[in-house]
Amino acid sequence: MEYLSELLPKYPDVKILWKPIEAHPRHEEPDHRPYVDLIVQGCLFIQETGGDEYAFTQRVYKAHFEENLNVEDISVLVKCAAESGVADTAAFKTALADAKYEKAMLDANDYAYEQKGVWAVPAFVCGDIRLDAVGGVGITKEQLDTFFEKCCKI
Repeated sequence: MEYLSELLPKYPDVKILWKPIEAHPRHEEPDHRPYVDLIVQGCLFIQETGGDEYAFTQRVYKAHFEENLNVEDISVLVKCAAESGVADTAAFKTALADAKYEKAMLDANDYAYEQKGVWAVPAFVCGDIRLDAVGGVGITKEQLDTFFEKCCKI
């Protein structure tokens, strides 16, 4: 979400509250790889320990899309966590290996997909204003800019 970091300085009153969810939680759909359940659980670990989730997700994005690394591999995610400032990578690795955050991830998926009707990520919500991605397309910079402008008027 390069547009997010590009646009946020323009809107200093906008604060982002990350709600990590799986992009494709329906594992029976083999064409929706990679599965990001471990990435989401990593984000939940980082959220709980006060780290920088955005830095982690940016690093994972680069690992997958630019470096062609397997982001379903815990060792790749540990490396991404270390490079994004996670100090206790042993605890990070253990949390993923033990599925410590699996229930929290499933609860977050339920909240987003079942309770809030999210159908593609990223999705942004500000009061009653909502911006949903288009599956396979995402969100344009202009859409996000307009969304932030509307949020600042609330």
